[in-house]
This record gives sequence, structure tokens and C-alpha cells, in this order.
Amino acid sequence: MKPDYVRPGDLKEIAKYKSSGGTLFSGGTDVFVKMRGGLLRPKILVDTKGVETPKIECTDTEMTIYMNATYTDLLKSECLDSFPLLKNLVLEVGSTQIRNRGTPIGNIGNASPAGDFLLASYLYGATAVVAPSMRRIGVSDLVSGPGKVDLDPEEFLYSVSFPILKGYDWYYEKVGRRNALVISIASLAMMVKLKGDEVEDLKIAYGSVGPTVVRFEDLESEFKGASFDLKTFSTLAVEYMNRVKPITDVRASAEYRRLLVRNLLLKGFLSIEKGNKT
Repeated sequence: MKPDYVRPGDLKEIAKYKSSGGTLFSGGTDVFVKMRGGLLRPKILVDTKGVETPKIECTDTEMTIYMNATYTDLLKSECLDSFPLLKNLVLEVGSTQIRNRGTPIGNIGNASPAGDFLLASYLYGATAVVAPSMRRIGVSDLVSGPGKVDLDPEEFLYSVSFPILKGYDWYYEKVGRRNALVISIASLAMMVKLKGDEVEDLKIAYGSVGPTVVRFEDLESEFKGASFDLKTFSTLAVEYMNRVKPITDVRASAEYRRLLVRNLLLKGFLSIEKGNKT
């Protein structure tokens, strides 16, 4: 049975259809794949592109991405110049065709622990605006598990805002079983602000090694003020390896993922130490 298709013209209408069991989509790169695989059988498909919103906006302190903005829209925006790690990450998302249709908001809403943009949202401490109430909430507070976003029946993601962080070195890498269109076995995004030879600030996020993106802010705080050297990051890498609780699936074993957690962090340290960016 084919689902009904609607294209609302305002946010309240979207909320009405969603509260009636509608499935929202903009690019459809996740929704349609799930439908073809029989994992999703929506009664109503709600196309959000009938609502006109801004695409990308930026101020001196943050960048906001709206619900129908594609990855290509983001790459074309000058706002992204303030986010070199994010730009590198977006270029790793799918193919050109996927980036032309897929949306960052959709990646967050899909709540996959392998989601590239969800990983960045955790790393930056991004905040989302939820329609129709337009309440603001941290993305990490919104996601409760794989595919689970804590929203009321009528609520949906309207925008996400990233703070502009200056003075950080960064590293990003995801590991997969093939070179193109990778769904990650494990991924790492990290940012380090240095003060001389010491770590002034540290942000570390892992994808695909837990039920959602993994970020241990207590460990980040513990290592502030530590020496920026191999000994420090070897200790830190083992701490992360021992804490994560990955699963075994068709892509990799849990043990392999735990080893990647350690090795990626060490690789990130060495890259930043040498002044390289990946």
C-alpha cells in the first residue's frame, strides 16, 4: 500500500500531519532507503520543502542551518569558512548526488550513531530549535539512542546552530570497509586548543562505537592543563578504549572498534602535533 503524500505550506500544518503519524522528509536519502528495505512503512509522507525557510545564516558567534538546507547548500555558504573541521566532514558525506539532496537536519533526526553530521553536532555542542514551539535544546540532550529522538508527536527539528570556535587545531577521520560512500565502522572528530605546550581545551567525539555519539566531557575536563605530548594522549586513548561499549555487527567486531578508538585518538594527536589536518 502506497503512503499518502502531502506538502504542507507552513510549520503548523507539518506539525498536524506529524502528530497524525506522518513521516517527515526533505531530501529523503534516509527515508526512501528504509522504505525500499521494508524497515519503514509510513502511512503519510510529509514533504517539508513546501515551507520556505532560510538555508544557512551566520553571525559573529554562530552558524544556523535550517531544515531544508542540503549539504551542498552548506558547502556553498561562506559561513562554513569558520568551520574547517565541519567542511572536511561534509565533503566525506556520501556522493555529490547525496549531498545535493541530503540535509544535515535529516542526519540529526535519523539519530544514527554512525551519522557524520550528528558527530559534529556533539563535538561542537550544537543546539537545535524544535518546531512548532521553537524551543531550543542541545542536540546531545535530544538523542536518546539509535534512531531515537525525544520529541513530542507534533514536534520536529527546525534548525541547528553551531558556535564559532576559534583557536583550535582539529582532526577528523572515519574508518569503513571501502573508500567510497563509507558508513563508518568508527569515526573520530577532535578539537584541541593549546596554550604553549599544554592543553587549554579539548573536545573529542566518536561515532559508531556506542548507541549514539560518544563524548566523555569529564575526561576532556580531566586532561585540561595536561602536557600536549604522546604520553598524555596514550593515557587518554586507553581511557576511551576502556569506556566505550561498541557492538559487533556485519561491519566490524566490538573488539576491533575498541582498538580503533585508541588508535584513531593517537593518530589524531600525531597529526595535530605535526601540523597536519585530515
